[in-house]
Amino acid sequence: MITQSVFGSMPDGTAVEQFCLTNNNGVSVEILNLGGIIRRWLIPNDKKQDIDIVLGFDSVADYLIDDSYLGALVGRYANRIDRGKFTLDGIDFRTDTNQNDNCLHGGSQGFNNKIWQSSILSNDVNPAILLQLQSPDGDQGFPGKIWCKVIYTLTEQNRLKIEYFASCDQTTIYNPTNHSYFNLSGHNDGPASSHSIQVLASHFTPTDERAIPTGEIKEVDNSPFDLRPLTPIKQVLGAEHQQLKFANGLDHNFCLDAYQPDSKLASYAAKMVSENKNLVLKVYTNMPGLQIFTANHFDNKTGKNDACYQAHQGVCFETQLYPDSPNHSNFPSATLRPNQEFYGLTEYEVLF
Repeated sequence: MITQSVFGSMPDGTAVEQFCLTNNNGVSVEILNLGGIIRRWLIPNDKKQDIDIVLGFDSVADYLIDDSYLGALVGRYANRIDRGKFTLDGIDFRTDTNQNDNCLHGGSQGFNNKIWQSSILSNDVNPAILLQLQSPDGDQGFPGKIWCKVIYTLTEQNRLKIEYFASCDQTTIYNPTNHSYFNLSGHNDGPASSHSIQVLASHFTPTDERAIPTGEIKEVDNSPFDLRPLTPIKQVLGAEHQQLKFANGLDHNFCLDAYQPDSKLASYAAKMVSENKNLVLKVYTNMPGLQIFTANHFDNKTGKNDACYQAHQGVCFETQLYPDSPNHSNFPSATLRPNQEFYGLTEYEVLF
């Protein structure tokens, strides 16, 4: 079932629509056509009180000034591009730079604060909505016009399925993701560092102090980045490691072992388990990388219902290509050509 309502309005008066997808298990997900934002994700519990497992805001204004991308679709390029520079087919490009002289999540006017065209695809079992956006040639400095579609489907298996589609009229780069912050104890229930995490990745991409990959693909063996066994997040955050000091926590790309180029199937990649083990979030994807981010920079951020979000309040599972891929030939390519169709698939499953 889907219910549609007006969440608020943009500064120019354009209405921001909210779609609430609900399955027969009582799970519901609220999604805005502003940035494709996942605003609330409600899980029923035995106390007959829904637990909201994603961080978010209560107003359009808060989302428009947010620099943390709470719940949003980001693009054209998720994560960072070093100084916003890359070369494609011998041509140099310079994008908008919006964080430490780098391009972060597509620039200062990325997909996260755009109104997407929205429609309901299915209002029955497995409710689904379609979001569409056209990004013109030169948008934030990226080459080529690109047509983007995202389909959100809430299944009866309590999976939120996110499908990304794109095509372009000239060679460009593309790397979308969703930037939801998860806290399985509830968005307003303190840090998620009490949770445990697993990531099936035997390698990760170390960064410099500016969060730009060095180009190395490094084994996780004998390091805090070996998350193949289920590991308490607080154990990782408390470890002595230069990479963790650079980011003040986890903000790193893991190279997923299950990745198969050109696969359109989602493989199991990661999970997070709540402290009391009553909720589990599993992540499946066909993308090669998974950025784990532990909200390291939060400091008294006011969220939904006047909740105060602090450092490590939530954990992001950003399925994507590797950061700064256009500048590293040994990374999976982010190049999209006019004769290609981009397809990305991520599924978030909640067990309760």
